[in-house]
This record gives sequence, structure tokens and C-alpha cells, in this order.
Amino acid sequence: MDMLAAMRVFQKVASTLSFTDAGELLGIAASSVSRQVDSLEEYLGVKLLTRSTRRLALTEPGCTYKEQLDALLAELDAVNESIASFADEPRGRLKVSSPRVFGKRLLTPLVPSFLAAFPKITLELSFTDDYVDLVETDTDLAIRIGKLGDSSLVCRSLGRYRRLLVCHPDFLSGREIPQSTADLLHHNCLRYRRSGERVAWSFANPDGEGCVEVVPQGDLVANDVEVLLEAALAGMGIALVPYWLAREALVAGRLVQLLPDFPLISTLQDAGIHFVYALNRRQSRKVHAFIEYVQHHTAALLI
Repeated sequence: MDMLAAMRVFQKVASTLSFTDAGELLGIAASSVSRQVDSLEEYLGVKLLTRSTRRLALTEPGCTYKEQLDALLAELDAVNESIASFADEPRGRLKVSSPRVFGKRLLTPLVPSFLAAFPKITLELSFTDDYVDLVETDTDLAIRIGKLGDSSLVCRSLGRYRRLLVCHPDFLSGREIPQSTADLLHHNCLRYRRSGERVAWSFANPDGEGCVEVVPQGDLVANDVEVLLEAALAGMGIALVPYWLAREALVAGRLVQLLPDFPLISTLQDAGIHFVYALNRRQSRKVHAFIEYVQHHTAALLI
């Protein structure tokens, strides 16, 4: 039995409570995962998991073992990372997590040139809007939009989350161009809303005195900002979208910005966009290579 491999396998099983999910994360069959855990339990002489036809659960020794493995394997990874930093160029697997639309629109176009610049890196991208635990998913680096909570993670700023009101030029044909936030109430607004959230747009007054809130109305609500962008491009109404998502269409004249003198007020905008990574990745050349590459190539979009 490869003890280190078995320990890593058990750590993934303990985090996911699933042989199948652990196998997918590790790139091995669920049957192999089960056999390695069985061998580890036999070697240790204790049961680490209780199994039923429907679920797995950690035993008391299993919980203790997982806690100690998390610290031990994190330290081992840190040692390996520090030694690898002496290599001539960044190398190895780099797992990056990003919000879905941000990843598709900004990171995906950079992949070919990044891998050409760093041929010894194997890049693994995961796009999800769910919160990702970097340790449990063995993720090297994550991009997060919005306010960062207190944690032991290292963070580096990538840019601002700036949003704009936009519409297709044809939408304004025969309609009055909004001159104030109150004018938005007379137009069809395409609204982003997550389940249960109240939709309200807050603007700073141009004179710097206070702010004004608008509750937009319209015939389309979606929890996907790409849907709103496509609807705006189709001339359906006014949408509130990130600058980095709308920039190409704005430059091409397929969208126009509305109310540029009334900046949006938003927790997301204030908090910005950040890279986050664990302390044991702080000397990783591959992590810093990716950060610097993305920062350089997205600087004009995240201002």
C-alpha cells in the first residue's frame, strides 16, 4: 500500500463523504478509492468510516484522523511548493476556481496564450458560483467577487467590479433617453435577481450628496447576467451588467451606456475582485505566474 496516496484518498473521502465524488476529484475509480480506504483501515486497525447503502459517515477516530491529516498534508504541500520554487520555471498542476461567467468570459480566452507561455503547467479550471473550500477541493487559487469574509487565506486584488446601465441603441428609438434615475421607471428594465432577493438599484447623486434607490420594473428577471446581456443586445430593455462583460459590445456600438453621471453603489463594486489562496501556496511560482498573467491581460477591463 502506498501510505501517502491512501492518506490523500481518505482525506478526499472524509471531505466529500462519497467514494464517487472523491474519485472524481482524484481522477481514479470509486472502486479504487474504496479499496484504498479499506487498506488504510486495516493497516491502522480502526474503522474510519461507517458505511450504509445510502451514505458514509466518519467515526470518531475518522474525524480525528481527518483533522490531523488536513494539517499534515497542508504542511507537506507547503514543503513541496517551497522546493519547487527553485525550479527554472513554474510547473505542475494548477487548479483554479472562478465564478462561472467571469471564468468563461475573461479567463477562457487567456488559456491558450498562458499555457504557451508556461508549457510545464497543467491548468485545471473549475467555474462555479458556489463557495469553494480551497483545502477540501485541493484548489490552488480562487477568484472571488464581492466582500471577503475573515479567513486565513491570502488575498490579492484583481480589480473593481464596476457595473453599468446599458441598452441597445434601437431600444431608445422613439423613446426619451433617461436623464435621471427616476426616468428608469418609465422604461423596461431587465433585472438580475437571485432567489428571494429584492431587486433595487442604488445610485450616487452627481453632486456627491447622498444616494437614490430605484426599484426597477420590467418583463424579464433572470439569475444569469449573460441572459440579461443577450436580452439587452436584442433591444428588449435596459440592463445592469459588469463593465468587463459589456465592454466589447460598447466599443462595437451594439450597446450604449445610460446615466454615466450617476455611478452605481454596490457592495460588490466596493469590495472588488480578488485572488485568494492558502498560506501554503504563498511561495508557489505557478500561482504567482497565473496571478500576474491575468492581472496584466485584464487590467483594462477591471478599472
